[in-house]
Amino acid sequence: MTKSAASYSIYVLIKGCALDRQLISDFLSVKSGDYIAIKAEENNSSSLSKDNQSHWFGQVINCIGGARDPNAWTLFQVMNIDSGEIIIINADTVEMILKTSNL
Repeated sequence: MTKSAASYSIYVLIKGCALDRQLISDFLSVKSGDYIAIKAEENNSSSLSKDNQSHWFGQVINCIGGARDPNAWTLFQVMNIDSGEIIIINADTVEMILKTSNL
């Protein structure tokens, strides 16, 4: 593993450990174009993925608001970056934002 890959892995590990102590959920600041880590569940796991992983990664295509507040995201349309599959997920399954978009 190269030095930059090792430092990135350490960053992801530290950021991941901080998720449990986070006061504000990351999904509140997600916007179209962001790359996100998604907690795999039976109803949102990629159907093209054969192994049962705890997380998968995707790019947000569209943010869908709720009925009471259209600006409070409740669903995301996401493209699985490994398979290209497009799926709609619940906003609370977003674990973290990996890279924000420049939109």
